[in-house]
Amino acid sequence: MLSYYISQSNEFVIRTQDTASVITDGTGSGEQLTLILEDMLTYSQSYYPLPTSSYSWNPYENILTFSQSLENQVETGQQFIVHISGSVSGSIYNGSMAIFSSQSVTPEDKTVYTTQNEEFISNVTNNDYIVM
Repeated sequence: MLSYYISQSNEFVIRTQDTASVITDGTGSGEQLTLILEDMLTYSQSYYPLPTSSYSWNPYENILTFSQSLENQVETGQQFIVHISGSVSGSIYNGSMAIFSSQSVTPEDKTVYTTQNEEFISNVTNNDYIVM
């Protein structure tokens, strides 16, 4: 399952089905790929063309690396069936995607936990073990 984080840089690296038509020569020429998202709740489909400059292709391992902005198109909690289809090769990838909110480590995003056990406190140890 692919994970998409809203308001963050999302780069996906996936293994696709065998195809020779996706190969690019570094000049931006190659097959036109389309990212198709099918909402698992409403079954509505959205189409997002992937410009040849936005993806890279490793023909030896069938590894496709791409990034696609879905800002203002998806909401936190949505789940999609993902298809990637080529203009020549047809469907080359089928999978799923879940949408998550922004993942950051700022203090205001972290939950502050309070302990309910003030009687017993763990002691600092140097992790010495006795082997018998």
